[in-house]
Amino acid sequence: MYSIIPLSGDPGIGERIAWLMGGNIVGVFTKDHPDGELYLRLEGNMSGKKALIVQSMYPMQDRRFVELLLAIDAAIRGGASEIDLLISYLAYARQDKVFIEGEPVSVNAILRSIKDLGVNKVFVVEPHSSIPRKIYGEGFFEIDGVTPLASRFQDEGELVIISPDLGGIERAWRLASKLPSIYGVYYIEKQRDRYTGEVRSSISKEIDLRDKNALIVDDIISTGGTIANAARLVIERGASKVYVACVHPIFVKGSVERLKESGIDRIVCGKTVKHQVEGVEYIDLDMHIYTKISEILSIGKS
Repeated sequence: MYSIIPLSGDPGIGERIAWLMGGNIVGVFTKDHPDGELYLRLEGNMSGKKALIVQSMYPMQDRRFVELLLAIDAAIRGGASEIDLLISYLAYARQDKVFIEGEPVSVNAILRSIKDLGVNKVFVVEPHSSIPRKIYGEGFFEIDGVTPLASRFQDEGELVIISPDLGGIERAWRLASKLPSIYGVYYIEKQRDRYTGEVRSSISKEIDLRDKNALIVDDIISTGGTIANAARLVIERGASKVYVACVHPIFVKGSVERLKESGIDRIVCGKTVKHQVEGVEYIDLDMHIYTKISEILSIGKS
């Protein structure tokens, strides 16, 4: 049984999982030093206990990461027998390779820091790619965050599933597998200027979207630019309605307005971060996450 340690970024998942698992909650006290450094203290006895630290790394990604490192160190020094992490949103995961000479692999720096501290298992909800698992190795577990979103589209009839790029096509197929009726699964060809950030998108002329409802699925929406471009493309091809499903709703200022202006009718997202905005439907993933972690743990015992 875990002692659950929910940190400041956790959108409530830790408390729910503690209730489902029958584990206890360990309180966390934090404050800022006068110079801005973070102080942290665990308010519970960790000696001989298995700890599950729960964090989401948005907003204030840098602070959430430092808080996570401090909590890991505190649990180790408190005598925890094992430390596992549940990260509902893993920041810096999009920089998973060197695109331009001189860049870091940011997710490598994040995960190596965690691993070097002595964390046993890391559960991450819908990481951006498979690269984090390759970096961390044994002990890294991906938790699907997209299939629970299908529950909100069961009554929308036949849908065309669209990935905003080729890299997300597997995610699109996962969502499609949970829907009762689909016309097809396609992706938009996207090119991004690595220096300016400008995105150019196009869709194959062979894809017929006339009078069809399209569902665009992605893992992260931040500015909304990529999804807005995708929406305009499918509307130009004749789509009647455009819906969006997203696991991690970052939504920087003005992003939802940008999506609505592009013609999107509905936005459904997982509740993986605390930050919430109007105009978006949020889905609790607590039970789904609990079930997946329980399955992983039971396999490990067999």
